[in-house]
Amino acid sequence: MNQGGLHVRSRSGYCNVRTGNVLEGKPLEKQLEAHATGSQAGSIHGVLEAPFFYTGPNTARVNLAMEIPSDSFQFNKEKGKYHASLNVLGIAYRGDGTIGAKFSDTVNLDLEKDEWKEFTKSPYQYTNQFDATPGDYKLTVVLSAGGDAFGKFESPLSIDAYDGTHFSLGGVALTNSPQKITDIPESLDSVLLEDRTPLVVKGMQIIPSPTNRFKHTDNVVVYSEIYEPLLTSEKPPVVAMGYTIFERASNQKVFTTGAVHCDDFIQKGNPVIPIGMKVKVDDLKPGSYRLVLQAVDSAKNNAPNRTVDFDISE
Repeated sequence: MNQGGLHVRSRSGYCNVRTGNVLEGKPLEKQLEAHATGSQAGSIHGVLEAPFFYTGPNTARVNLAMEIPSDSFQFNKEKGKYHASLNVLGIAYRGDGTIGAKFSDTVNLDLEKDEWKEFTKSPYQYTNQFDATPGDYKLTVVLSAGGDAFGKFESPLSIDAYDGTHFSLGGVALTNSPQKITDIPESLDSVLLEDRTPLVVKGMQIIPSPTNRFKHTDNVVVYSEIYEPLLTSEKPPVVAMGYTIFERASNQKVFTTGAVHCDDFIQKGNPVIPIGMKVKVDDLKPGSYRLVLQAVDSAKNNAPNRTVDFDISE
């Protein structure tokens, strides 16, 4: 979530009408695009995660979560406040170098002195959404936050084909900060949710972690979506899910939930099942792990397994 103070996000249109490129045609877009295609890595370092979920046949919405060092922002005093602008350009390149999806965004920060001091104490978390068709991409996100410094983040992004008629499973998002919808301030609600589709399960909003790095004392939740077209039939099948945790280096299984029925998550007649499960990290030693999420139904359909890597730091 954006932290404290007044944040004005240029409307970047990730609703049904997808403009989605607030920097389009501006010199800044060309500058960031040159960094995206260039060989320099940039001096701003950080991490990103980009889980996807289907919105229809062969259309997925990618949920981008990034963590950026707060000292990357160049603040100037304007009208008694500390002002900075974060400009972001994201491009999903196909294997042949053509562009499969693109978005750009500007976040303006105007902070009081105390808010600015608080802002500098922890990394800034940036979130966005954009649509993409199935395919294998190299996701490149370039950003600048004042001055000549820039950051360049790259990650593979693979989205399976999905025709809307078969049993399937979306990507995997992990979080250690699930929020009750009722606890989200109305100001944030109006600024952020007007432009995007929040990930919600049982009244909790899931904001994907940009790092997937947790403590064993954290309340970690895994979120995904099961797509079960047969739920609209007269005799809908039983749907079950579960996850298994492996130690990454040895591939040794350390925990499994077994099959868990999805009845509590199903909304009658809706083929999309948002699911959320607590990830049992309290017994995990510091190290690197992989979570494998699975879904099946009583009509003998198996969704593709989905995996996500995470680390326990302490």
